Amino acid sequence: MTAAGHMVPVPVDRARRVAAALEAAHAALGLARREAEGAVGDTGRLRWTALGLVSALQGALVAALSGYETAELDAVLDPSHPERIAPVALLLRRARAEDFLNPPERPEITGSDLRAIERVMAVRNAAVHALPAGVPETFASDAGRVAALIGHLVISAPAFDPAPLRVMTALISDDLRSVQKALSGGLRD
Repeated sequence: MTAAGHMVPVPVDRARRVAAALEAAHAALGLARREAEGAVGDTGRLRWTALGLVSALQGALVAALSGYETAELDAVLDPSHPERIAPVALLLRRARAEDFLNPPERPEITGSDLRAIERVMAVRNAAVHALPAGVPETFASDAGRVAALIGHLVISAPAFDPAPLRVMTALISDDLRSVQKALSGGLRD
């Protein structure tokens, strides 16, 4: 996690970590929504939509993997850089593993879903690293699958107690609907 250009330690307190992850997801979804709405006239902005969605997915995964009372901080840390949150691909593997989440919190992700998520991550990586990569024609549906996964982790089957976080989860739910509306409104697969 970063703030004002410097590393902020990952909260050891589980409840604080969940709250911080959801706040980060909400902020990232705000970016995704703004860029998706602007992409109707400028499809290059979809690269930044992907950045917002992948960042929001990371926050949702951290919240889910930190949600159980038995959750350990190591579940969300990068083994190569223990002071940092793990990359999305690793968090996603952990969220799908029996060792970390139980049904219904554990997301069921098909091979098709995983490929869609990977395509959105590739668009995000191209944007962040200024690589000349296009946005696939399937972007709107791929992004919808990422949004659905975020919705599962935060809204449908949260591993954390949503009661003290009702406002934040409602904001995330609204953001997800807005992103999906913007992507389905002007973009076609």
